[in-house]
Amino acid sequence: MDQGQSPIEGDAAGAMVEAIGEPGQRRFRLVAMIDGTTCVIWMEKQQLQALGIALEQVLDQLDDVSVFVDSGQPPLAYDLETREQFRAGRMELGYDERRDRLVIIAHDIEETTNNPRVTCRITREQARDLSADATVVVAAGRAICPLCMNPMGPGPHVCPGQNGHLPTHFDADELEDES
Repeated sequence: MDQGQSPIEGDAAGAMVEAIGEPGQRRFRLVAMIDGTTCVIWMEKQQLQALGIALEQVLDQLDDVSVFVDSGQPPLAYDLETREQFRAGRMELGYDERRDRLVIIAHDIEETTNNPRVTCRITREQARDLSADATVVVAAGRAICPLCMNPMGPGPHVCPGQNGHLPTHFDADELEDES
C-alpha cells in the first residue's frame, strides 16, 4: 500500500462481484462503493467462492429479519479505474450487531502490517446478492472433468485419472452401450 493511502472503512452504498477475461484466464474482483469511493479488491477464484459461501453461512445463522427497503435509486456508477485497487491477501467476515451489517475486511497482500486496507459494511440484502452472484460467477468458468475433477480447457483434456489415454467426452449412449 502506498504511504499516502489510508484504510477505507464504511457502509457500502453498493457492492458487486465479477470475473474479467476468458475462462481459464479470468481475474476476479469485488467492487464496493464506500462513502462515494469505489474500491476494487482483486482476489483468487477460491477466495471469491469462499466469500460467497461464508456470506451465506453467516446469513443462515442470523435471525430472520424480513425488512427489505427498496431505495428506488438507479444503479451505482462504479469508477472501475479507481486508484483504490489491490490484491486481497487475508480476508475476514464478521457481523456488526449494532448496525445489523455484515462486515467484509480485506488486507492488501503486499502490506506488511496487520492493518486492513478495506472494511466494508453491507446489508443483509447486499450480502444475499453478493453470495448469489459469487456462486454464478465462479460456476461460469471452465467445465470440470467428471473423472479427475480438474478444469477442462477449450482444447483436448489429458485426464490424469485415465493417464491421458481415454476420450475426454463421453456420450450417455456410449456409457449405456458399455454396460
